[in-house]
Amino acid sequence: MHALTCATCSTGPGTEFRALPDGLFACPPAIPSPVHDIDLDGPDAWAIDASGILGYVTDPHHALDAIGEVLADLSEAHELPNPEYATTSSLRNVMNAFSEYTAAFLAGAAPVSVR
Repeated sequence: MHALTCATCSTGPGTEFRALPDGLFACPPAIPSPVHDIDLDGPDAWAIDASGILGYVTDPHHALDAIGEVLADLSEAHELPNPEYATTSSLRNVMNAFSEYTAAFLAGAAPVSVR
């Protein structure tokens, strides 16, 4: 999980956004902010770790889709001019996507079943 830090305060330990009992998030020295004030770009999903730190992980559905695409590419690797390279590249990509899915799962953002 990648922790979201407060840009107003500074970077480093202690400036991570943390969950508050009222559903807002704040770093310790800053004013609380609602989640909708924080915008995530790309295929990311929110996550909150056990200590209440707000962060993000790759959206688990995006990671599963990437795994499916890579496996489809892998099945066609033998048709490419350099099948060994294509196979190695596909295996590396599927491992990266699986790693992203695992990180989302460990952060509690991933579904247990595949959609």
